[in-house]
Amino acid sequence: MDFTARAITSLGDDAREGHRTYDVVNPREDGISLDTFVDWLMTAGHPLPRVQDHAEWLDRFETALRSLPDHQKHHSLLPLLHAFAEPQKSLPGSALPADRFRAAVRAAALDEENDIPHLSPALITKYVADLRAHCLI
Repeated sequence: MDFTARAITSLGDDAREGHRTYDVVNPREDGISLDTFVDWLMTAGHPLPRVQDHAEWLDRFETALRSLPDHQKHHSLLPLLHAFAEPQKSLPGSALPADRFRAAVRAAALDEENDIPHLSPALITKYVADLRAHCLI
């Protein structure tokens, strides 16, 4: 079980009364870009073509989303495609507040770091393996 699953099950199990919400995000300022993810996946043996032009990438992305079967299309990023219309500058950390989530993670002592872990090649390749195992890619 990865960190996110442990955090959700542990924090959810601890909520016996009241109402608590968390933005389950990684606030680390690791400077990891989508290009870094692609590099990690390519190193792990996943053949990914690089698309240098953003407009071409967006067109390919939209075409791929629109060609999904309806049951997958309804769960895709298609309704949010406008958010990808222009390249965005990277943000330090997370665009969502993570203070409450981070405090809860630290209080729960979920692992030896006692914190939200850094992104890593192992985590990203695990996510791809999980998506493949569930026939989502």
